[in-house]
Amino acid sequence: GGVGKTTLLSQINNKFLVESNQFDIVIWFVVSKNTTVKRIQEDIGKRLEIYNETWEKKTENERACDINKSLKTKRYVLLLDDMWRKVDLANIGIPVPRRNGSEIVFTTRSYEVCGRMGVDKEIEVKCLMWDDAWDLFTKNMEERIKSDQDIIEVARSVAKRCKGLPLAL
Repeated sequence: GGVGKTTLLSQINNKFLVESNQFDIVIWFVVSKNTTVKRIQEDIGKRLEIYNETWEKKTENERACDINKSLKTKRYVLLLDDMWRKVDLANIGIPVPRRNGSEIVFTTRSYEVCGRMGVDKEIEVKCLMWDDAWDLFTKNMEERIKSDQDIIEVARSVAKRCKGLPLAL
């Protein structure tokens, strides 16, 4: 972690929220390791404004049908962050996006998850090259610190240990 996958997804989310004419609805969800289908359905149901006490008591299949019914007439973008395993979108109620111009974007650390999800396009977010990492690291340094050679050597050592991970820098 730490290369900026969540930050990138957040920027995509914010762009779509501002340019709301592109999609009818933008749904962001952090999947994480222990997420259940029920929890995903509840969060999507809340975003679609179909979640209530009665809906909460429905079966997983009934909730999936409700989500599908709501989304199949909309152009949506579904942003799934931090996926650790394949998520069966049909079980959740997500209609096939190609049919209505919708999009699904997710972040994962695993090429295997990408393969199992049947992605159309993989984009690998990589660590920064040394020069870019050093520029980021020194960006917020005060001028007096930048002029102290001893501090600069320690800073270079610390920056190298971060191995180009923007979050660590």
